[in-house]
Amino acid sequence: MSKEHPEIVFFSGGTALNGLAAELAKVNPKCAYIITTFDSGGSSAALREVFDMPAVGDVRNRLLALADKENPDKANIVELLATRLPRYADKTALYGQLSHLANGSHSLMDGFSEIVRKILSDRFALFIELAGDNFDPVNASLGNIVLAAGFMAHQRILAPPIAQLSRLIGARGIVRASTVDNGHLAVRLENGEILAGQHQFTGKETDPISSPIDGMWICSGVDDPWPRPVHGSSLAINLVNNADMIVYPMGSFYSSMLAAISPQGLGNAISLNPCPKVFIPNMGFDPELIGHSINLQVERLLEVLRMDNSAYIGSEAVLNYILIDSENGTYQEEPDLAALEKFPLKVIDRTLVSDESDGLIDPQLLAPILLELASVKN
Repeated sequence: MSKEHPEIVFFSGGTALNGLAAELAKVNPKCAYIITTFDSGGSSAALREVFDMPAVGDVRNRLLALADKENPDKANIVELLATRLPRYADKTALYGQLSHLANGSHSLMDGFSEIVRKILSDRFALFIELAGDNFDPVNASLGNIVLAAGFMAHQRILAPPIAQLSRLIGARGIVRASTVDNGHLAVRLENGEILAGQHQFTGKETDPISSPIDGMWICSGVDDPWPRPVHGSSLAINLVNNADMIVYPMGSFYSSMLAAISPQGLGNAISLNPCPKVFIPNMGFDPELIGHSINLQVERLLEVLRMDNSAYIGSEAVLNYILIDSENGTYQEEPDLAALEKFPLKVIDRTLVSDESDGLIDPQLLAPILLELASVKN
């Protein structure tokens, strides 16, 4: 008997998948998202420096995309969690805002039930107590602060605050961190340069890299590019074990998708599940993909997926389909369909771009295609 809602697991981070996640949330609450926690820039960087913790920005982003915003009470909570403190204000004034949030008197708390007000105000109060003067609140995300305080309140475990936030906003889907270990990303460029820290190569906070990425690994810190072992979380592996389909979706290729599958154990778990596995290449421009044809992307994806045991994990065990739109898609390099035939996978060429999606993938077109593929028995 077929399931009413197939359990589809996505490996991702960032914002590129938020539109699809919100679209799928309308029809399938069983979709799950395994999120990278290696970001080293923005608000996450400041929290990581103070608390020596995983990055939570991508987790918060995905949770808010899945929130039940049609419920006014939950929409009010989303508004608070999506708010950032001002970029241009002095530290005293910003901590004043956090203090109003901690005692429940901030205008963003208006309309909350007493239970919700207490949960959130307690989180802000704990954050102020633990951070002291060490945290710079400029442009800080309130959602990130709530998750960071929850992380500290639960003995440095991220799963409980994620679950709590999911309940508060009525998230219509499952979000898990890819690892419970604290790590950063490092890359080697073809010109020999090594960059430690995700923010160094995404092109968002620094100039885009001028040489193609030749490899990526997980390291201990932005000042220590030496590789370190990081293990997939048991919760993420459990999602993989039970998945009806696994998707490697569009988004920043290295810092989002490959980063999410890099922790040890995830590739092996993927290989043991006989469900369909689908790769959806990026459209538009990704600074991380200069010099990368779709064929090279497939090769790099397979390398990471087989890292746990390359001698025994075959390509067909971790990747079955590649989903493209050869007619309407705007790829950095045109897909070479003939060359893709060398891989043991099936190319699915479907309409993914609409007049309204500006040359990028339209979530309203992609969602039903994925639901259709998830219902196909291998």
